[in-house]
Amino acid sequence: MPLKGRAVKVLKAKLFIGTCLLFSIGSFCNAADSSLTGADGTALKFFTWDQNAAVWKRAIFSKMNSSYDLYESGVESSIGVGINSDSLSPNKKYAMLQRTVFGELSKWQDVEATENNYCDMVSMDTGCVLLSRPAEACSGSWKDGNWLADGGEVIAPKLETISPANLIKSVATIANTSAKGLAVKDQLFMGPDSYMSCYPAPKNVQALNDVGFYLAQAGDDSSALKIYRGIEVVGKRTVLMLNIADSLWNLKKTSEAAQYYKKYSDAMIAEGKAGKVPARVAERAK
Repeated sequence: MPLKGRAVKVLKAKLFIGTCLLFSIGSFCNAADSSLTGADGTALKFFTWDQNAAVWKRAIFSKMNSSYDLYESGVESSIGVGINSDSLSPNKKYAMLQRTVFGELSKWQDVEATENNYCDMVSMDTGCVLLSRPAEACSGSWKDGNWLADGGEVIAPKLETISPANLIKSVATIANTSAKGLAVKDQLFMGPDSYMSCYPAPKNVQALNDVGFYLAQAGDDSSALKIYRGIEVVGKRTVLMLNIADSLWNLKKTSEAAQYYKKYSDAMIAEGKAGKVPARVAERAK
């Protein structure tokens, strides 16, 4: 269960002190952005120190010429990240991060701030968030290639994050599409790019397309579009063009959306399925 009250403050204090020690910037550690560097030159870079919450507000994974946010904040919540002096494994292949989810809970006419804390293991090779534990697991150290939490749990570096296929199966019994989308979104605690580094598009085309579709149904067209773009690189698929077009349209990128609506319409006509093209396509393709 998430830490609360004094337990959270104690853990955050340790993370704050550890960050200062790790980067040797003393009491001014909140004034500089910091990073963890992997064995092959990959990096996790942390930006914008929030002194009140004792977290970094943004974590970016970079590899060669590409980079992306490890976590993404939404309209209803924001993410904070903490590290300490033992975060990076001795072989520089893994990192332990404390993830804090800040949100709001409405109670009648009152709004109450919420805070949930977790401990994530990240692959420094790929940027995949391999697994997640309660926040107290971040208090520990590396031993013999595993993370040994102070509470006694031995956490081995392995992929535990739910696969796209199993994610879709887990919400199959939910009838309402929007509710199904929210259920999918709730289980994706990392950004879409990180998720696709765990489960690459070439091996998960159909399932990732479904994940993207349900994220869009939940109102997260930005994340959905990132997943669609990852699939698009693998190959052109007729239904994917419509999904991309709809998310672009919802994001007010109407000119680019019109191009995809036309591509989708042309592909459906070529397949002899003109009668199955949704009415909105012709109107938006103009």
